[in-house]
Amino acid sequence: MIAAATVEPDVTDEVIAEKLGVPPKQARRLLWAARRNGRIPPTAEDPDRGLRSAAVAIFMRAPDSSKQAIADELGIGKRRVYGLLRTAELLGEIPPGMRARMDQRSDCGLPLVFVWTDGSAPGGNRYGPSAWAAIIRWGADPSAEVRKLGGRLPESNSARAELAAAIHALRALHRPACVTLHCDHDTVVDGATGQATPRAHLDLWDELREASASHHITWLWVRAHRTSRGNRDADSLARAVRKDSRLRKSWREDLRAGRVANAVNHLVHIGRLRHLTWEFSTIGPLHRPTHIATAATVDNHIGEHLTTTGTGSSKAAAKTDALTRLVATLGIE
Repeated sequence: MIAAATVEPDVTDEVIAEKLGVPPKQARRLLWAARRNGRIPPTAEDPDRGLRSAAVAIFMRAPDSSKQAIADELGIGKRRVYGLLRTAELLGEIPPGMRARMDQRSDCGLPLVFVWTDGSAPGGNRYGPSAWAAIIRWGADPSAEVRKLGGRLPESNSARAELAAAIHALRALHRPACVTLHCDHDTVVDGATGQATPRAHLDLWDELREASASHHITWLWVRAHRTSRGNRDADSLARAVRKDSRLRKSWREDLRAGRVANAVNHLVHIGRLRHLTWEFSTIGPLHRPTHIATAATVDNHIGEHLTTTGTGSSKAAAKTDALTRLVATLGIE
Protein backbone atom coordinates (compact mmCIF):
# COMPACT_ATOMS: atom_id res chain seq x y z
CA MET A 1 0.00 0.00 0.00
CA ILE A 2 2.75 2.48 0.94
CA ALA A 3 4.73 1.60 -2.20
CA ALA A 4 1.70 2.18 -4.47
CA ALA A 5 0.82 5.48 -2.80
CA THR A 6 4.42 6.68 -2.95
CA VAL A 7 4.65 6.03 -6.70
CA GLU A 8 1.21 7.59 -7.31
CA PRO A 9 0.53 10.17 -4.55
CA ASP A 10 -2.98 10.88 -5.91
CA VAL A 11 -4.00 7.22 -6.03
CA THR A 12 -7.61 6.65 -4.93
CA ASP A 13 -8.90 4.56 -2.06
CA GLU A 14 -10.68 2.24 -4.52
CA VAL A 15 -7.43 1.46 -6.38
CA ILE A 16 -5.61 0.68 -3.12
CA ALA A 17 -8.55 -1.45 -1.94
CA GLU A 18 -8.52 -3.44 -5.17
CA LYS A 19 -4.75 -4.02 -4.99
CA LEU A 20 -4.87 -5.12 -1.35
CA GLY A 21 -8.16 -7.01 -1.58
CA VAL A 22 -9.69 -5.07 1.32
CA PRO A 23 -12.84 -2.95 1.62
CA PRO A 24 -12.50 0.72 0.49
CA LYS A 25 -13.23 1.91 4.03
CA GLN A 26 -10.26 -0.02 5.40
CA ALA A 27 -8.02 1.23 2.57
CA ARG A 28 -9.13 4.81 3.33
CA ARG A 29 -8.24 4.34 7.00
CA LEU A 30 -4.82 2.89 6.12
CA LEU A 31 -4.03 5.75 3.74
CA TRP A 32 -5.12 8.34 6.29
CA ALA A 33 -2.90 6.84 9.01
CA ALA A 34 0.09 6.52 6.65
CA ARG A 35 -0.20 10.14 5.47
CA ARG A 36 -0.74 11.49 8.96
CA ASN A 37 2.38 9.69 10.25
CA GLY A 38 4.49 10.84 7.31
CA ARG A 39 4.88 7.39 5.72
CA ILE A 40 3.76 8.65 2.30
CA PRO A 41 3.35 12.11 0.75
CA PRO A 42 -0.05 13.80 0.97
CA THR A 43 -2.38 14.11 -2.01
CA ALA A 44 -2.83 17.23 -4.10
CA GLU A 45 -5.75 18.15 -1.84
CA ASP A 46 -3.71 18.39 1.33
CA PRO A 47 -5.86 19.41 4.32
CA ASP A 48 -2.81 19.59 6.62
CA ARG A 49 -0.79 21.95 4.40
CA GLY A 50 -1.48 25.04 6.50
CA LEU A 51 -0.86 23.33 9.83
CA ARG A 52 2.28 21.69 8.49
CA SER A 53 3.59 25.04 7.23
CA ALA A 54 3.05 26.51 10.70
CA ALA A 55 4.88 23.60 12.37
CA VAL A 56 7.76 23.90 9.88
CA ALA A 57 7.98 27.67 10.48
CA ILE A 58 8.24 27.16 14.25
CA PHE A 59 10.75 24.37 13.83
CA MET A 60 12.97 26.29 11.39
CA ARG A 61 12.86 29.31 13.70
CA ALA A 62 14.05 27.22 16.65
CA PRO A 63 15.35 23.78 15.50
CA ASP A 64 16.29 22.91 19.08
CA SER A 65 12.68 23.13 20.24
CA SER A 66 10.92 19.97 21.38
CA LYS A 67 7.80 18.35 19.93
CA GLN A 68 5.92 19.39 23.07
CA ALA A 69 6.87 23.06 22.59
CA ILE A 70 5.60 23.04 19.01
CA ALA A 71 2.46 21.16 20.06
CA ASP A 72 1.73 23.71 22.80
CA GLU A 73 2.14 26.62 20.38
CA LEU A 74 -0.16 25.06 17.77
CA GLY A 75 -2.61 23.54 20.24
CA ILE A 76 -2.23 19.98 18.93
CA GLY A 77 -0.73 16.73 20.24
CA LYS A 78 2.92 15.67 20.14
CA ARG A 79 2.17 12.72 17.87
CA ARG A 80 0.51 15.07 15.38
CA VAL A 81 3.63 17.26 15.38
CA TYR A 82 5.75 14.17 14.74
CA GLY A 83 3.63 13.27 11.70
CA LEU A 84 3.60 16.82 10.32
CA LEU A 85 7.38 17.21 10.50
CA ARG A 86 7.94 13.72 9.18
CA THR A 87 5.80 14.54 6.13
CA ALA A 88 7.65 17.86 5.73
CA GLU A 89 10.97 16.03 5.73
CA LEU A 90 9.62 13.52 3.18
CA LEU A 91 8.51 16.38 0.90
CA GLY A 92 11.83 18.22 1.27
CA GLU A 93 10.35 21.16 3.21
CA ILE A 94 13.01 20.69 5.90
CA PRO A 95 16.51 19.24 5.36
CA PRO A 96 16.79 15.44 5.76
CA GLY A 97 17.83 14.43 9.26
CA MET A 98 17.18 17.87 10.73
CA ARG A 99 14.03 16.65 12.47
CA ALA A 100 16.16 14.37 14.67
CA ARG A 101 17.56 17.47 16.38
CA MET A 102 14.29 17.96 18.24
CA ASP A 103 15.24 15.26 20.70
CA GLN A 104 18.93 16.19 20.79
CA ARG A 105 18.64 19.75 22.01
CA SER A 106 21.42 21.17 24.15
CA ASP A 107 19.51 20.84 27.41
CA CYS A 108 19.56 17.05 27.05
CA GLY A 109 22.94 17.09 28.75
CA LEU A 110 23.95 13.71 27.27
CA PRO A 111 26.47 12.74 24.57
CA LEU A 112 25.04 12.34 21.08
CA VAL A 113 25.06 8.85 19.54
CA PHE A 114 23.75 7.83 16.12
CA VAL A 115 22.78 4.19 15.53
CA TRP A 116 21.75 2.31 12.38
CA THR A 117 20.39 -1.22 12.82
CA ASP A 118 19.26 -3.96 10.48
CA GLY A 119 18.48 -7.65 10.48
CA SER A 120 18.85 -10.38 7.88
CA ALA A 121 16.36 -13.26 7.98
CA PRO A 122 14.75 -15.79 5.60
CA GLY A 123 12.01 -13.28 4.74
CA GLY A 124 8.41 -12.64 5.68
CA ASN A 125 7.46 -14.29 8.93
CA ARG A 126 9.50 -17.44 8.30
CA TYR A 127 12.00 -18.67 10.87
CA GLY A 128 15.53 -19.76 10.05
CA PRO A 129 19.22 -18.86 10.50
CA SER A 130 19.32 -15.08 10.84
CA ALA A 131 21.69 -12.29 11.81
CA TRP A 132 21.62 -8.76 13.20
CA ALA A 133 23.96 -5.81 12.75
CA ALA A 134 24.41 -2.30 14.13
CA ILE A 135 26.52 0.71 13.20
CA ILE A 136 27.21 3.08 16.11
CA ARG A 137 28.70 6.55 15.67
CA TRP A 138 29.61 8.76 18.62
CA GLY A 139 28.88 12.42 17.83
CA ALA A 140 27.35 14.31 14.91
CA ASP A 141 30.63 14.63 13.02
CA PRO A 142 30.68 12.12 10.10
CA SER A 143 34.35 11.46 10.85
CA ALA A 144 33.62 10.54 14.49
CA GLU A 145 34.43 7.15 15.97
CA VAL A 146 32.34 4.32 14.50
CA ARG A 147 31.80 0.85 15.92
CA LYS A 148 30.29 -2.07 14.01
CA LEU A 149 28.51 -4.93 15.76
CA GLY A 150 26.97 -8.12 14.40
CA GLY A 151 25.79 -11.49 15.60
CA ARG A 152 24.05 -14.70 14.55
CA LEU A 153 20.61 -15.96 15.58
CA PRO A 154 20.01 -19.71 15.12
CA GLU A 155 16.24 -19.56 14.60
CA SER A 156 14.61 -16.17 14.07
CA ASN A 157 12.46 -14.12 11.70
CA SER A 158 12.87 -10.56 10.43
CA ALA A 159 11.09 -8.86 13.35
CA ARG A 160 13.13 -10.70 15.98
CA ALA A 161 16.35 -9.96 14.08
CA GLU A 162 15.51 -6.23 13.96
CA LEU A 163 14.66 -6.18 17.67
CA ALA A 164 17.87 -8.03 18.52
CA ALA A 165 19.88 -5.44 16.56
CA ALA A 166 18.37 -2.56 18.53
CA ILE A 167 18.83 -4.36 21.86
CA HIS A 168 22.51 -5.17 21.27
CA ALA A 169 23.23 -1.66 19.98
CA LEU A 170 21.76 -0.01 23.08
CA ARG A 171 23.49 -2.48 25.40
CA ALA A 172 26.80 -1.55 23.77
CA LEU A 173 26.42 2.02 25.09
CA HIS A 174 28.03 1.90 28.52
CA ARG A 175 26.67 5.26 29.68
CA PRO A 176 23.43 7.21 29.13
CA ALA A 177 23.26 8.98 25.79
CA CYS A 178 21.02 10.97 23.46
CA VAL A 179 20.48 8.29 20.80
CA THR A 180 19.07 8.65 17.30
CA LEU A 181 18.26 5.13 16.20
CA HIS A 182 17.56 4.51 12.49
CA CYS A 183 15.57 1.38 11.66
CA ASP A 184 13.90 0.26 8.41
CA HIS A 185 11.35 -2.02 10.12
CA ASP A 186 8.18 0.02 10.61
CA THR A 187 6.67 -2.43 13.13
CA VAL A 188 9.67 -1.98 15.43
CA VAL A 189 9.62 1.82 15.07
CA ASP A 190 5.86 2.03 15.66
CA GLY A 191 6.08 -0.21 18.72
CA ALA A 192 9.02 1.71 20.17
CA THR A 193 7.40 5.12 19.64
CA GLY A 194 4.05 4.05 21.08
CA GLN A 195 2.16 4.30 17.78
CA ALA A 196 1.33 0.58 17.96
CA THR A 197 1.05 -2.00 20.72
CA PRO A 198 3.42 -4.96 20.33
CA ARG A 199 1.53 -8.26 20.19
CA ALA A 200 4.34 -10.65 19.32
CA HIS A 201 7.91 -11.29 20.49
CA LEU A 202 7.07 -9.83 23.90
CA ASP A 203 10.24 -11.31 25.43
CA LEU A 204 12.40 -9.16 23.15
CA TRP A 205 10.21 -6.10 23.68
CA ASP A 206 10.82 -6.44 27.43
CA GLU A 207 14.57 -6.60 26.78
CA LEU A 208 14.37 -3.55 24.51
CA ARG A 209 12.55 -1.52 27.17
CA GLU A 210 15.19 -2.50 29.71
CA ALA A 211 18.04 -1.57 27.34
CA SER A 212 16.35 1.78 26.53
CA ALA A 213 15.67 2.82 30.10
CA SER A 214 18.83 4.88 30.65
CA HIS A 215 18.89 6.58 27.23
CA HIS A 216 17.02 9.42 25.54
CA ILE A 217 16.07 7.79 22.20
CA THR A 218 14.68 9.22 18.97
CA TRP A 219 13.41 6.44 16.70
CA LEU A 220 13.58 7.20 12.98
CA TRP A 221 12.14 5.01 10.25
CA VAL A 222 14.29 4.96 7.08
CA ARG A 223 13.52 3.45 3.72
CA ALA A 224 15.37 0.14 3.47
CA HIS A 225 18.67 0.21 1.57
CA ARG A 226 17.85 3.50 -0.18
CA THR A 227 18.71 6.93 1.15
CA SER A 228 20.57 6.10 4.37
CA ARG A 229 24.20 5.08 4.00
CA GLY A 230 24.26 3.85 7.60
CA ASN A 231 21.29 1.57 6.89
CA ARG A 232 23.01 0.20 3.78
CA ASP A 233 26.18 -0.50 5.77
CA ALA A 234 24.18 -2.24 8.51
CA ASP A 235 22.33 -4.31 5.91
CA SER A 236 25.58 -5.39 4.25
CA LEU A 237 27.06 -6.36 7.61
CA ALA A 238 23.97 -8.35 8.62
CA ARG A 239 23.95 -10.19 5.29
CA ALA A 240 27.66 -11.02 5.62
CA VAL A 241 27.17 -12.36 9.15
CA ARG A 242 24.19 -14.45 8.04
CA LYS A 243 26.07 -15.81 5.03
CA ASP A 244 28.96 -16.80 7.27
CA SER A 245 26.47 -18.46 9.62
CA ARG A 246 25.00 -20.49 6.74
CA LEU A 247 28.49 -21.56 5.61
CA ARG A 248 29.44 -22.65 9.12
CA LYS A 249 26.24 -24.62 9.45
CA SER A 250 26.52 -26.20 6.00
CA TRP A 251 30.09 -27.50 6.32
CA ARG A 252 29.38 -28.97 9.75
CA GLU A 253 26.32 -30.70 8.34
CA ASP A 254 28.50 -32.04 5.52
CA LEU A 255 30.98 -33.35 8.07
CA ARG A 256 28.27 -35.05 10.13
CA ALA A 257 26.81 -36.60 6.97
CA GLY A 258 30.20 -37.96 5.89
CA ARG A 259 30.66 -35.54 2.98
CA VAL A 260 34.29 -34.97 3.91
CA ALA A 261 35.35 -33.40 0.61
CA ASN A 262 32.82 -30.55 0.96
CA ALA A 263 33.93 -29.82 4.52
CA VAL A 264 37.61 -29.85 3.53
CA ASN A 265 36.93 -27.53 0.59
CA HIS A 266 35.29 -25.02 2.93
CA LEU A 267 38.16 -25.10 5.43
CA VAL A 268 40.63 -24.53 2.61
CA HIS A 269 38.44 -21.78 1.12
CA ILE A 270 38.30 -19.77 4.37
CA GLY A 271 42.10 -20.00 4.55
CA ARG A 272 42.40 -22.14 7.68
CA LEU A 273 44.06 -25.11 5.99
CA ARG A 274 46.75 -24.91 3.33
CA HIS A 275 46.31 -28.43 1.99
CA LEU A 276 45.27 -31.87 3.21
CA THR A 277 46.73 -35.28 2.36
CA TRP A 278 45.38 -38.68 3.33
CA GLU A 279 46.96 -42.07 4.10
CA PHE A 280 44.93 -45.24 4.67
CA SER A 281 45.58 -48.62 6.26
CA THR A 282 43.54 -51.49 7.71
CA ILE A 283 43.89 -53.76 10.70
CA GLY A 284 41.94 -56.73 11.98
CA PRO A 285 40.40 -59.74 10.22
CA LEU A 286 39.62 -59.59 6.51
CA HIS A 287 35.90 -60.15 7.01
CA ARG A 288 35.63 -57.20 9.43
CA PRO A 289 38.61 -54.86 9.05
CA THR A 290 39.10 -51.59 10.89
CA HIS A 291 40.05 -48.76 8.55
CA ILE A 292 42.57 -46.14 9.66
CA ALA A 293 42.74 -42.70 8.00
CA THR A 294 45.62 -40.30 8.68
CA ALA A 295 45.18 -36.63 7.70
CA ALA A 296 48.24 -34.41 7.37
CA THR A 297 47.86 -30.64 6.94
CA VAL A 298 49.28 -27.21 7.83
CA ASP A 299 47.44 -24.72 10.04
CA ASN A 300 47.65 -21.42 8.13
CA HIS A 301 47.18 -19.36 11.31
CA ILE A 302 50.33 -20.58 13.03
CA GLY A 303 52.11 -22.44 10.21
CA GLU A 304 52.25 -25.66 12.23
CA HIS A 305 52.12 -29.13 10.65
CA LEU A 306 49.30 -31.24 12.09
CA THR A 307 48.55 -34.95 11.83
CA THR A 308 45.41 -36.64 13.08
CA THR A 309 44.23 -40.23 12.86
CA GLY A 310 40.70 -41.57 12.72
CA THR A 311 39.23 -45.05 12.66
CA GLY A 312 35.99 -46.50 11.36
CA SER A 313 34.28 -49.51 9.85
CA SER A 314 34.77 -48.00 6.39
CA LYS A 315 37.21 -45.65 4.71
CA ALA A 316 34.60 -42.85 4.66
CA ALA A 317 33.88 -43.30 8.37
CA ALA A 318 37.60 -43.21 9.15
CA LYS A 319 38.04 -39.98 7.13
CA THR A 320 35.08 -38.38 8.93
CA ASP A 321 36.52 -39.34 12.32
CA ALA A 322 39.97 -37.99 11.39
CA LEU A 323 38.59 -34.67 10.13
CA THR A 324 36.38 -34.29 13.22
CA ARG A 325 39.46 -34.73 15.43
CA LEU A 326 41.37 -32.25 13.25
CA VAL A 327 38.63 -29.61 13.60
CA ALA A 328 38.68 -30.09 17.38
CA THR A 329 42.48 -29.68 17.41
CA LEU A 330 42.28 -26.49 15.36
CA GLY A 331 39.57 -25.10 17.63
CA ILE A 332 37.39 -23.98 14.74
CA GLU A 333 34.00 -22.70 15.93
